[in-house]
Amino acid sequence: MRKRAFTLIELLVVIAIIALLLAILLPALTKSKDLTYRLICKNNIRQQGLGVILYSEQCDGHVPNVYAGSWFWDVSFWTTNKITEMSDVDYQVFFCPSNKYKKPSDARYWQYSWISAGEYQPVELRDESTLTEAQQQAQYRVLSYVYFLDRWDPATGKSLYTDTLATGEKAKWIRKMTELRNAGSTLMIMDAIIRQNNQDWNFDNVNNGGAPGKYQQNDSSNHFSRQRIVSGANSGQKPSGGNIVFADGHAEWRPFDDMRYRMDWGNWWWW
Repeated sequence: MRKRAFTLIELLVVIAIIALLLAILLPALTKSKDLTYRLICKNNIRQQGLGVILYSEQCDGHVPNVYAGSWFWDVSFWTTNKITEMSDVDYQVFFCPSNKYKKPSDARYWQYSWISAGEYQPVELRDESTLTEAQQQAQYRVLSYVYFLDRWDPATGKSLYTDTLATGEKAKWIRKMTELRNAGSTLMIMDAIIRQNNQDWNFDNVNNGGAPGKYQQNDSSNHFSRQRIVSGANSGQKPSGGNIVFADGHAEWRPFDDMRYRMDWGNWWWW
């Protein structure tokens, strides 16, 4: 008895149905993945905020000095060590899972100033256990979150940050929790939303200074939407927004369309 096989037409119909199902399912799976990353990120940023608050409660309201580095996501080894000690978390919470460049297992970011230039592949983490407190304060990490904790000179007590934002608003750098008038509306830590200042479409391949110069590895904002920003012949992904933790410890998501450019630092615009 002759066995019946699929005809070419039947195979093409099956393939077409599978392709159609994939076209329907993939956007939903991608959206689900983005939402999962957003929730993980929100928990990360809340844990960091909790560490800062617990530290301040034991230090007469003072938050930890950010110390080394200069940009808003440069944070000293000592600072992150104090935050993890207080909130009982590990180093992975300092990185947003949506960021395509910065990974917690890569020493080029977690131990940025401690790693030599010219490392163009991920570097294993070094043992920091022998570092003194002064050495921890002198070295810094490059995170994927922006800190609004003040960075001041311990010798003079003067802040190393500007008093005024690019918008003309008075800057609110946090140094002492007990001096805040409205902790619930004071930003403490947030997702990095950055753009190269002369490329109004470029939020995802920022390539001026920092890691691009040291490791030939571009920087990026954290969360992106499916939309694109088109500017002349150029285009890039549009940020979807970012998580923010406020000085009272609550965290919330803010859509990108509700954000605006506030700081110009190192030829980058920061939202």
